[in-house]
Amino acid sequence: MMTAQATRDHILEEATRLFVAEGYVGLSMRQLAERVGVSKAGLYYHFKDKESLFLAILTENLLEIEKIIQQARAAGSSTQDTIERIFRGIFARAPEQQAIIRLASQEAGRLRPEARQAFRQLYHEKFLLQIRDILQEGIDAGELRAMDAGQAVWILLGMMYPYFYPSHRAEMGDPQAALAMMITIFFEGANAPVHSPHENGKADPC
Repeated sequence: MMTAQATRDHILEEATRLFVAEGYVGLSMRQLAERVGVSKAGLYYHFKDKESLFLAILTENLLEIEKIIQQARAAGSSTQDTIERIFRGIFARAPEQQAIIRLASQEAGRLRPEARQAFRQLYHEKFLLQIRDILQEGIDAGELRAMDAGQAVWILLGMMYPYFYPSHRAEMGDPQAALAMMITIFFEGANAPVHSPHENGKADPC
């Protein structure tokens, strides 16, 4: 017999799969109860409604991503290395866990205003702001060219988000190869230009 914590974890695991497959509107608590093997009353013992369940999944996912970011920041040798470590950590997660990042931005509008605002603040604090700060530090250190770090975050994530559709993964090839390509494309455009010693406006002496 599972403990209360084990049951809660099992509910979150199955609900994550179903939310990704069915969407927020498509998933019913009855369907989830049948999948988990508990009564609806047992389900509501752990989560008062579908919204609180969805928020719990989003929050736990963000906390796991925050750990990946913190580990990457501690180990990264440069801005590019840190970002690559973060993306590799995210891509190493189960497909449904990756898809939650996309689902969060797509389905947050279905939450009550106060719940939506609380989630967006957490999403900004635990994920977007952290990536932005890493890029801004790279700009300040001269590793990256001068640019709007906030816009750069969305450009970077825009390349990554299509890979968070489990149904598209087979069409997109090796995600690790795609990740390497994303990093190369982004940083070859974002890296500060390297000036040669002769780029001083004068022709080299003969």
